[in-house]
Amino acid sequence: MSALDQLIRLHRWRLEDERRKMAELQRLADRLIDQIAGLDEDMTREAATTRAVGSPELTKAFAAYADLTRLRREKLERSRQDVQIRIETAREVVLETFRELEKYEQAHRNRQAKKQAEIKRRDQLLADEIGIDRHRRRR
Repeated sequence: MSALDQLIRLHRWRLEDERRKMAELQRLADRLIDQIAGLDEDMTREAATTRAVGSPELTKAFAAYADLTRLRREKLERSRQDVQIRIETAREVVLETFRELEKYEQAHRNRQAKKQAEIKRRDQLLADEIGIDRHRRRR
């Protein structure tokens, strides 16, 4: 296996690793979005329950619950934004790794094409030499 083949293998492995990391970050972002949506649904349900009952004690309890839920939602939203930034960074790393891999694969294709051209040239020289020898023998 040539050094170029080893570089290609290494970069393919790196690309898959970076893609895996990006997918994990995307799954984390999706979970955070689901948690935010769950908090919103809980808040809506609790608000409806509090209004339906109309108890002053329940209204005070709901206000405390709403404050805590709002703080939790803000924290989740900040986390989601941080993860989005990390996803964008990971996407850039994946693209750069892909470009490097493509560069090495193109170099490999070029080498293979040169080898094939050299083999074809040698075969043509051999065929020409055989043709010249046959021509000489006929004379």
